[in-house]
Amino acid sequence: MLHGGFTFGELALIYGEAATGKTTTVIQAATASAAKGLKVVYIDSDHSFTQQRFNQIVGGESADISELITLFFPETFSEQRRIVESLENYVTSKLGMVIVDSVSSLYRAAFSGADSIFSLNRDLSRQVAYLGELASSHNIVCIITSQVHSRLTPTTADIEPVARRTVFHFPRLIMRIKNTPKPSVKQFVLERIDGSDSVRGSCLVSLQENGLRDVGS
Repeated sequence: MLHGGFTFGELALIYGEAATGKTTTVIQAATASAAKGLKVVYIDSDHSFTQQRFNQIVGGESADISELITLFFPETFSEQRRIVESLENYVTSKLGMVIVDSVSSLYRAAFSGADSIFSLNRDLSRQVAYLGELASSHNIVCIITSQVHSRLTPTTADIEPVARRTVFHFPRLIMRIKNTPKPSVKQFVLERIDGSDSVRGSCLVSLQENGLRDVGS
């Protein structure tokens, strides 16, 4: 569905409700990148990256792969901003991927104490724009995930990413993950690819203990 996978030089967004498999998806992407000898910077703003989940996905190669993944655990939105804006210091010829999971959780938490919502929105926009520029200028994959909230329309209630206007503006790839009636099966919906919103697709994926697998495998 992705024409071979996440594209070097592009920013990708993955969003969906809780327990749809966003973190599993990006951990699996990180480990696949590291398995090819590429370094990964993983910013875990949700504190959802666990050693147990990592070992389940990687299997017996966890020691070798973990050496190539640098983890950050920001506690505040301003700390997340400082880490994102320092990523240039980690760029080498071996850096293949940067992940922020999720880009909006600490942003959301900062609302209650924010003196200026405008400043908060500006900071989020600057972070996402920085990641897009980092991907493009250094030919690496940048992936962000986003929490969601409900959006009411005259006929239905749907979900959308937190700060939708900002997080939708910069990515050239956008995927939404949906729950299905079967808890272990998730629907991946392609909403944008190569910067185009006109070509869409979807597939069903089995969310297993050792990661994402084709349905039936």
